[in-house]
Amino acid sequence: MTASLSSARRLFSAEHGWMAVDPFGSPAQTPSRVGVTPDALGGASDILGVDLPSVRTVLTAGEACGTIRTSTGSVTVFAPASGLVTIVNPVVQEDPSIVAADPLGAGWLFAVLTPAAASFEDLTAREPTDAVGTTS
Repeated sequence: MTASLSSARRLFSAEHGWMAVDPFGSPAQTPSRVGVTPDALGGASDILGVDLPSVRTVLTAGEACGTIRTSTGSVTVFAPASGLVTIVNPVVQEDPSIVAADPLGAGWLFAVLTPAAASFEDLTAREPTDAVGTTS
């Protein structure tokens, strides 16, 4: 089970990703939801589809793990932390437009269970301020 997004501590990566970590549990025991910031979408509002890692995929922090296809190009999704994908958001797969409509909430992409010794040193409590564009 993942933590409620309203109670989670949201950490951000330099690649405009976010990870909602349960403040009351261990990231090694409670999967953390992962998504992208509004800036990652570069203002794109027409999301055509998402390619996300499958359940049981092992991710490495900082590596590309998915793609969001927009009407203006594509956005690469980077893993904010290393771990095992436990859930892929079925709502986003059925209606990808929710990623643009609510990127910090219902538009979360997948959840990851991190190792007990996971390091979140590269993540920050502040959302990055430099805009990222889509690639054609």
